[in-house]
Amino acid sequence: VIVIERFGSYDSTLRAGVHFIMPFVKRPKKYWYRYHLSDNLGHTVLHQKTGVYRIVTQNEVVDFPKTTVISRDNAALLIDAVLSYTIVNPKQMIYSVQNLPDVLNKLLQAQLRAVCGSLDVDQIIEESASLHVLTGMLDSEATRWGVKIQFVKVQKVEAPGLTDVLAKKKNADLQNKQIIIDAKGDKQTNMNEAEGYRDSVVKQAEGKMQEVLARARGEAQATINFANAEARSIKEIARAVPNEDPTRYLLGTKYLDALESIANSPDGTNLHLLPKEIALLKTAQGLG
Repeated sequence: VIVIERFGSYDSTLRAGVHFIMPFVKRPKKYWYRYHLSDNLGHTVLHQKTGVYRIVTQNEVVDFPKTTVISRDNAALLIDAVLSYTIVNPKQMIYSVQNLPDVLNKLLQAQLRAVCGSLDVDQIIEESASLHVLTGMLDSEATRWGVKIQFVKVQKVEAPGLTDVLAKKKNADLQNKQIIIDAKGDKQTNMNEAEGYRDSVVKQAEGKMQEVLARARGEAQATINFANAEARSIKEIARAVPNEDPTRYLLGTKYLDALESIANSPDGTNLHLLPKEIALLKTAQGLG
């Protein structure tokens, strides 16, 4: 495919076949590229060309040099990735971007570092397929340039001192698990202690409540018994002295009990009481 310009502006796109253009008025649009590739031995080779006017619309596979990335757990890795792309809109590509392979290389490196920075080293090594999300990420960016990203594949993941890195990762995981187990044990212990204290407080409260209820029942029963005794006393007095009011006798006894309480008070009051029978008669006469 060749892009034709007329007086420096886009005129047409020529596909395969025989075409005639007007000299000096129309001319092919030229472009250039310069980027680095990895050869079969792993060496970096500079690949460049200028004055190119034929645009290849077939799938192209580019093996870019290894990219250094840092994982989430601060491990340095070398990612060897291969990228395949297709130019689907030659006009858009030639007027929107220069040095397309190098731009794709820089974009791939940036996306690799972003994705690997969110993963642990063991995830990157053991689950390299998780990096295939780069295809969609790069394709969404390259669409603006008229380019379709076919795939991004990770060929190899290398790490200097990989054994030490994995050992440190394993030790860190074991320590984290031990910390979690200890924290769960402490939490369970605290919960058991709290539940035991709560049960103890509840039982003490229930015991005090039962004690108060028993005391209240006892006092209530004593009051009932005293009232029953008073009632029986009134009946017996009424039966013994049918012509007298028994309440006078009861008032007299209450009066004598009050005098006795006054006499026993600690303020030193001196009282001279008559015998109970005489006092009772006197009180009864006085009440009559």
